Amino acid sequence: MKLSNIFELKEGSKNKSVYSSIMSISGRTPKYSEVNYNAISKEGYMGNWIIFRCMQEIMKACIQLNWRVMKYNSKGEPEEIKNHPALQVIETPNPVYGQSELIKRAVAFYYIAGEAPFHKLIANGKTKEIYVYRPDKMSFENSTDVKKPYIDIFYHGGSLIPIEAENFMMWKNFNPLDKYDGLGRGMSMLAPILKNGDLLNSMVDWNISLLQNGGSLSGVISAKEVLGDAEFERAQENIKNKYQGKDEVGKFLLLDGGATYTSTGVNPKEMDWKEGKDSTIKDVCYGMGVDPIIIGLNESSSYNNKNEAEKGLYLKTAIPLMKELADELTPFLGLKENEYLDIDYSHVPCLQEDMREMADILNKSNDISINEKRAKRGLEPVEGGDIIAPSGSFAIVDGKVYLPMGLVDIEEEQDHNSQTENINNEEDEKEDKSFMY
Repeated sequence: MKLSNIFELKEGSKNKSVYSSIMSISGRTPKYSEVNYNAISKEGYMGNWIIFRCMQEIMKACIQLNWRVMKYNSKGEPEEIKNHPALQVIETPNPVYGQSELIKRAVAFYYIAGEAPFHKLIANGKTKEIYVYRPDKMSFENSTDVKKPYIDIFYHGGSLIPIEAENFMMWKNFNPLDKYDGLGRGMSMLAPILKNGDLLNSMVDWNISLLQNGGSLSGVISAKEVLGDAEFERAQENIKNKYQGKDEVGKFLLLDGGATYTSTGVNPKEMDWKEGKDSTIKDVCYGMGVDPIIIGLNESSSYNNKNEAEKGLYLKTAIPLMKELADELTPFLGLKENEYLDIDYSHVPCLQEDMREMADILNKSNDISINEKRAKRGLEPVEGGDIIAPSGSFAIVDGKVYLPMGLVDIEEEQDHNSQTENINNEEDEKEDKSFMY
């Protein structure tokens, strides 16, 4: 039996032309994953290891940050409120999961869907529990009331859960195509990266297919004579069963009757697979706001070391993201007018060096008071701290500043000299103006 060109248009066949068949496979416009929740979840977060690792690093960085409730005192200085009810809700959101899982779910949904729906449960006029739901399971209608932009809100989980408008909040990413101008749906943070993710997935799939076929490239078998439809189908099925797949690697393909084999594929070296893969990985990482060194790709890093890259992850991605969420949760959790949720990152290891440098600069500064220095470091003011004193010349005990006697005398003398100077200046001004009369 002679093997014909298995892609050749046979006499009397109703099949399409060879050219149109090839174009329908490889010559058309690239088909990317649809930009919807399920597609992004499967092809992006669950199907692309680079996106998954970047997401894990972002979520872990957000979880490491501490939450606190602040207020402005009578002097306009920020002070921390200990054991605030809103903080207790964040630390213990509900019986199902804790603070870490709450933040993880919120960040993951925010990136995948561009929005994270929050639902609070009220008891005796106070927020007792808070939940984050899957965005694709939410349904609502938009209203004309800005204070209650969502009505007819339902969560389609294990059961249908109705949600009152005042107990619902949607933390969402900016969507330039939102027809409700900020009150509709958010834009997925992964949508701009999905094409690069599809490219990386396709390259990996291509490499796997090549390996499963023993490195054999695609090709065309052709013969001088033409086979009938039955012979053609039988020959094609015979080649597929005996020579394709990882289980058939190493077998020789026998051609008879002048049949020839022509390779139509591209090997990894010609394709420059490694360079293309590395370039695509970098594009995905940069789009996610995560330096490649964070996920173990040292050669592609734009930082000198991993500590600097981690610092960039916190300062450029995690901290701004959590501050945005804190701004959204402040009115939602019912904080008072002068109170607000804030993020504390003073304990993060990679930021300690910068904070020490800032503390040294503040301590050496001679033009701001003790309390002003403490405020810039996120510390509460102390009694007697509204004076300017050199670093190391005072002690703080039980929230009060204690100065050596010599420094107290200097302060009093400076105050006296200042008052005397002001009096002299006033007299000089009077004398300077006397010639006018």
